[in-house]
Amino acid sequence: MKTLEEIENLSLEELERKALEAPVTVPDGLERRLRQTLAARELAESARPHPALRLAPFAVAAVAAAAIVLLPQRGPKDSFDDPLLAYAEVEKAFQTISDKMSAGVDLAREAGSAAELPKTILNKTQSK
Repeated sequence: MKTLEEIENLSLEELERKALEAPVTVPDGLERRLRQTLAARELAESARPHPALRLAPFAVAAVAAAAIVLLPQRGPKDSFDDPLLAYAEVEKAFQTISDKMSAGVDLAREAGSAAELPKTILNKTQSK
């Protein structure tokens, strides 16, 4: 084994000759892995967004911040001054939802019995 100083003192021709004399073992699949790595690098470079697009999120954030500051604040307006009246309206809305759901459940029950008919026919056909 040569020391670092001995290697530094060798000429390029001597280094090349010694390198050619040494047996070289190449790992299995090295070429395939190199090709995959180069292809992945090429894909990654082609998929990079344009530099101007990297600033797009900041531009969107700036526009949103300006809109919040400059546009007038409009929130939902209270429909009722009396909390009891508001509560009565909520109960009325829930009752309407419940009535509609009951009608939907009844329709689903009827459809369920109608859906069983093809299943029954198929079972009878397969059992023959």
